[in-house]
Formats: sequence, C-alpha cells, structure tokens
Amino acid sequence: MKEDLNPRTFAGLIKDTFSLVILKQTLWLLPSMLAAGFYFTMYCVEIPTMVGTHLALFGMMVGVGELLGSLLLGRIISTFGYVLVTIISGVLAIISLLLTCTSLPKNSEDAVLNTSGLAMVVAVAISYGVSDAGHNLALNSIIGRLFSERSEVIFCVLSCVMNLAAMTWYFIYTVVAWETIIVATGLAMFSSMLGIFIVVRPK
Repeated sequence: MKEDLNPRTFAGLIKDTFSLVILKQTLWLLPSMLAAGFYFTMYCVEIPTMVGTHLALFGMMVGVGELLGSLLLGRIISTFGYVLVTIISGVLAIISLLLTCTSLPKNSEDAVLNTSGLAMVVAVAISYGVSDAGHNLALNSIIGRLFSERSEVIFCVLSCVMNLAAMTWYFIYTVVAWETIIVATGLAMFSSMLGIFIVVRPK
C-alpha cells in the first residue's frame, strides 16, 4: 500500500519538507534565506541599540525605506525581472554595512551611528529598509513561482532557516567583534546574490 505523503499530516509534512530541502533549486536559495535572517537581525535588533538618541528616527526611516523599496523595486521586478532587483538590493545592503562599519566609534561605549551625525543615521536607515525590501521581494517571488504547488512547505522552510540564521547571528555576536559580524553579513548577502542569479538564469 502506498504511503500517504499528504503534507497535512505531520509525517507527510516532514517528508515533504526534506524532499524540498534537498532539491538543487532550494540549496541554491539557502544562502538567500540565511542572509535574510542575518540582515533582519542586524538592522532590526542590534543596529537600533547603537544609534543612541536617534533610535526613533532610525526606526522610522527604516520603515520609509521598506515602503520605498516595496513600491519601487516591486515595479522593477515586474518590468525588468529579479536579477536587477537582486543587484540593487545586494549593493545597497553591502553599502549599508560598510557605512555602519566605517562609523564604528573608537570608544566602544559610544553609540555607533550617534557619533556620525543625523544625515548618516537617515541614509543608513533608508538604505537598510530599501535593500531588505528588495531582497525579500525577490526571494519570496522566486520561491512562490518555483514552488507554487508546495508553497506552504517552502515558506515553512524559509521561516526555519531565517530563525536559525538569527540564532547563529546572536551566537557569533557573543564571541567576535562587530567588524567581523558586519563582514560576515556582507558575505552572506553576496552569496545570496550569487544563489539567486544561478536559480533565475536562462536555461
């Protein structure tokens, strides 16, 4: 008798999940999923603790960036495809991380971006928001297109990988310097771009 693989059952869900994870397309997208978790944790949790008196402004400007990114980059996806949006969001993410890194204070007790002025806080916050919106738009759209018949399972995988990345990020944060974390996040975003390019490239 054929075994039931209905994803509505627990056993079926586990088997369906593993069958998706080992697919070549999923493996190429894993860096993008990990990068989403790293990047989200970076700008939503840790960076706000370092902007000092500009905390509220930073959060508001990230929201503005997310809104602008969703509107503008969503339009670019529908017109020019995923590759251009991936490049734009990836480059902006790396620029944001570099600006943060160059703004690190000599005194570790100082707020990182608070020492760099209001304009830096606004620029970095908007850049984080736009790049995050673009990365998530591209990744979620590609996943939805590739796995349309098993979307509930693949988005479960995405959520698990992002949470695992966040946990790993916090562990790294406890044992290494800030510069190392920023470089690691930048490398994750670069790997994300490569993975998406490979998945969406013409066959």
